[in-house]
Amino acid sequence: MNLMDILLILLFFGTLAVGFFQGALRLLVLMVGFYLALVLASLYYPALGEFIVRNFGAERFVGQYLAFFLVLFFGFALLAVAGLYTFRYVRAPGGLEYLDRVVGTLLGMVFGALVVGVVSSLLWNLMILRGGRNIDLPLFSALGASIANSFVLQYFSNQVLPLVYSFLDPILPDGANMLFAVQ
Repeated sequence: MNLMDILLILLFFGTLAVGFFQGALRLLVLMVGFYLALVLASLYYPALGEFIVRNFGAERFVGQYLAFFLVLFFGFALLAVAGLYTFRYVRAPGGLEYLDRVVGTLLGMVFGALVVGVVSSLLWNLMILRGGRNIDLPLFSALGASIANSFVLQYFSNQVLPLVYSFLDPILPDGANMLFAVQ
């Protein structure tokens, strides 16, 4: 088990904890925010990727993956802050608090699988399939070796994410196929 496995497992259990402690109602707000950020990223990554290629001299696939990640990350962060601020006083009634936590934990598991799967797929595609680990810098070599040897990353990007995508395919735009393509 390497560092990448540990980080991805911590991310997964972190979403489980968020689901348990925040409940299903607030986690649904986060899930909707992540979905909207995913839609925004799949719609706007070509334009931002072209901007990165033109202004920073990066290769096209690097610009596209970086643009997808940037739009996804900042879009999710802004939508999560706005959604959680808007629904900050929403609580389940007293008798339903335990049910809210149980359902929140189950939704946290689904949300964790989606988030870890997306991160795993981006890292796998960029560092392994596109040769990012061959860049002549120690950080990229170490990160590429960690990703290549990560069982958790390979499992989530090759097994879990395609399963989640089969449910999300009808409601995602065509631009998301770049991320969800089965390796």
